[in-house]
Amino acid sequence: MSVANSLGQLHTLKIKSCSQLEDIIQDRQVAYKCLLQSLREISLIDLPQLKGRDENGIMLTQSSLQKLKVHNCPQLTHFIISITIQKLSFSEMTEKKQKSNVTVPERRGGTSTCMEYLTISNFEELFKYPRYNLSSLEILCLYKLTELRVIWSGPIQVEHFQNLTRLKVHNCRRLRYIFSPTIARNLPQLCTLIIAHCEKLEQIIEKDQTSSQHHLQPICFPKLNWINIINCENLKCLSPITLAHGGLPNLGLLYLKRVSKLEQVFEGDESNVSRDEEKVIHLPGLIDLVLGNLPNLVSFSPRGYHFVFPSLMDLRVTGCPNITTRFSVDSEKSMHAKT
Repeated sequence: MSVANSLGQLHTLKIKSCSQLEDIIQDRQVAYKCLLQSLREISLIDLPQLKGRDENGIMLTQSSLQKLKVHNCPQLTHFIISITIQKLSFSEMTEKKQKSNVTVPERRGGTSTCMEYLTISNFEELFKYPRYNLSSLEILCLYKLTELRVIWSGPIQVEHFQNLTRLKVHNCRRLRYIFSPTIARNLPQLCTLIIAHCEKLEQIIEKDQTSSQHHLQPICFPKLNWINIINCENLKCLSPITLAHGGLPNLGLLYLKRVSKLEQVFEGDESNVSRDEEKVIHLPGLIDLVLGNLPNLVSFSPRGYHFVFPSLMDLRVTGCPNITTRFSVDSEKSMHAKT
C-alpha cells in the first residue's frame, strides 16, 4: 500500500476475499511511519494468504481502533490488540494447525508502552492470563472456532471485562463451559448472552471447585436481559437454582430451543427443600419465556420451588412431552410455575 503514509483520515478498512493478499502494508519502514490515528474499524474476511507479520499488526495498535473483525484468515497468527477495542469478532480461525499470539498492551499509569503476550494455540484458550486488560471491550463474538475449549481461564482481574455487554458464541464445538466462576462474578454490564450450536457445551457456568469464602460469593448478572440458547445438545440445565434467586434481577427474555438433553432450566438439590414449605423465587422482569423442542425437559425447577413472573406477556412451551411443571395465572395476571 504505497499511500499508507497519507491515510491519516481513514476511519474504516474492510478487505474481503482477496485470495493472494499477503500484506496490507508491505514495507516495514512505511508501516511504522504511516499515520492511521483515525482508524476505528478493521474487517479482514476470507484472506487465506494474509501473513501474521509486524507490518500487518501495526494497524491494530492504533489507540483509535474500536472494532476488529477477523474471519477465515488462517495464516494471520499474530494480533496486537489495542486496549481501546470495543467490539472483537473472531471466526473460522483454525484451518491451519499453528500457534497464534494475541498481544494486549498492559495498562500502566495510563500508558500502553509495555506489551504482554497472550498465547493462543489454535485458539484453544482465548483469555488465559490475569494481566490482559480489555476493560473497553463491549461486544465479543466467537464463531466457528472449532478448537476453542476455554474462553476465560485462570484468575481474572475484576475490572478487566467490566464493560462487556454482549457475548455471542456460535459453532464452538469443543467448548464445555462459557464462564469460569471468577469471570461470572465480574460481568456487571453483561446484557445479552447468545449461545448456539455448541455441541459439547455442558455448563454455562463452570461448577466451582473451591470452598473458600471468596468463591462462596453469590454469582449475579445485574443487567443480563436476554438469554438465548439454541441447539446445544449436551447442556442439561441453564444454571443452578441459586442464580435464579436474586442473580438475574433484570432478565427479560429467556429462549431455550432444541437443547435435547436439557432436564431442568434451573437445577437444584430437592433434598434441601422442605415438603411443607415452598421456596418462592421472583423473576420480576421476565417478559418472554420460550421452551421449544426440549424432549428431556422434566421441570422448570426442582420440586418445592415456586416461580413467579409478574411481568410475563408471552409463554410458549412446545415439544416438551415430559415436562411436569404447571403454569398458571393468578387474579393479578402474574404467571406462576410450580413443580
